[in-house]
Amino acid sequence: MLAGAAVVDITPPLPVDVLGYVRRARAPRRVRSPLQARAVVLRSGATTVVIVTGDVTGLTTPMADRIRESVGRAVGCPAANVLLNSSHSHAAPWPGATIKMGGEFDGWTDTEIGWGEQVPALYASAAVRAAEVLVEARVAGGTGRAPGIAVNRRERTPDGRTILGWNPDGFLDEEVPTVRIDAAPERRRSRRVATLVGFGCHPVTVGPEVPMVGSDFVGPMRERLDADLGAGTTLFLQGAAGNVLPLEAFGDDETDDEPMGHRLALEAAHAVADAEPWRSTIDRVAYGSVTPISLYRRRVAAEQPPQPLASARRVVRLPLLALPTAEALAAELAEREADLRARRGAGAGREVTNPIAYHIAWLELTLAGARAGTLPDALDGEIWAARVGDCAVVGAPGEIFSEIGAAVRAASPAATTIFAGYCQGVLGYVATPEEYPFGGYEPAVSHRGYGHPAPFDPAVAGIIRETAIELLGDLFGEPT
Repeated sequence: MLAGAAVVDITPPLPVDVLGYVRRARAPRRVRSPLQARAVVLRSGATTVVIVTGDVTGLTTPMADRIRESVGRAVGCPAANVLLNSSHSHAAPWPGATIKMGGEFDGWTDTEIGWGEQVPALYASAAVRAAEVLVEARVAGGTGRAPGIAVNRRERTPDGRTILGWNPDGFLDEEVPTVRIDAAPERRRSRRVATLVGFGCHPVTVGPEVPMVGSDFVGPMRERLDADLGAGTTLFLQGAAGNVLPLEAFGDDETDDEPMGHRLALEAAHAVADAEPWRSTIDRVAYGSVTPISLYRRRVAAEQPPQPLASARRVVRLPLLALPTAEALAAELAEREADLRARRGAGAGREVTNPIAYHIAWLELTLAGARAGTLPDALDGEIWAARVGDCAVVGAPGEIFSEIGAAVRAASPAATTIFAGYCQGVLGYVATPEEYPFGGYEPAVSHRGYGHPAPFDPAVAGIIRETAIELLGDLFGEPT
């Protein structure tokens, strides 16, 4: 197997609205940490697999398709072999977003549109650079655990509501699956090409009151691993973070991202510290002094077991709940527009009016579709998986609840499995069926930010879980 990794800066020109916090009122004019696209290219015989992680809030399916085609052409592989994962930082743009969620500017600015048009080429550039530095390599994985830095966010209130906060009794996957990719050892020491780190948590340690572009805890994590812990090029794969927040979130200081990032870096390094990809033998050397001494040295074994490389994908139909009627949409639209006029008349700032405008944008879009009879009752989503030696990476197209990702990893035949949400085109929140009766943002409201007419049907969680498990079974040659 050959492997190479590279990094490209994708920070847009400023000022630019960054998405994720609807109440954010001001476009950043400073950069906390550069936004990056990080690529690893893996090649074995005629098979090439590319993984590109990007510091964006998300990608739409049309934008993801453009990027994958661009990457595939650039490195000579099918677009189907390319996985895109978005870190989901709330201090980054969302290329191609259907609805602009918050910000300083009404509508998309020329700067934002121009940068979005460059994104496919920037991602492809990262892949090209990675493909130019391919070296013989092997992989190994391990799984650590980082307790106390994240929490299930589906808080139950005394009056029976579910809000975003802390639910310490809720499910939380605290594991940190990690894969190291090492070049052939020189003088008994491996040189790390790249490290893939998976963890599921919204990157929102820094809140909307800090008007800066950045990657949140992802940046400090990568910097610590790259610079201090010998990780080569670190790629963070955002996991099943749909119902997970940092234990301390929405901070008002730009450095609030560092403690969590550094803790994750240490755990990722620990997870693979003893996972040596290259098989070795032990040589005994006679070493004489006042008394005979035996010295023992590791040597790279002449024969290395094969490490398969393959990827697979399946596009599945993801049903929605019942669609709203045009009458209900028109009635709510009139109420929201009246509320917005009143708030603006009273001098309210954008931190108040942006959330109302968010609903109005969705209502206008959906009402037009309802009247034209074009609203979809299901969405197509891609489940993607790759086998890299005894390790696996799974990609799903949404903000997946933690329970779903953990179930896929638990059923995986791989020694180490990274489950990544926010892959390819990100379609929205996927909650577990058990959470629908509790209502709240994710299963009842969040679809509006994605421009969809209704939430996903509860069956979608099972469709994604079972499809991922079936793909892994196929890749590892095990019955499903």
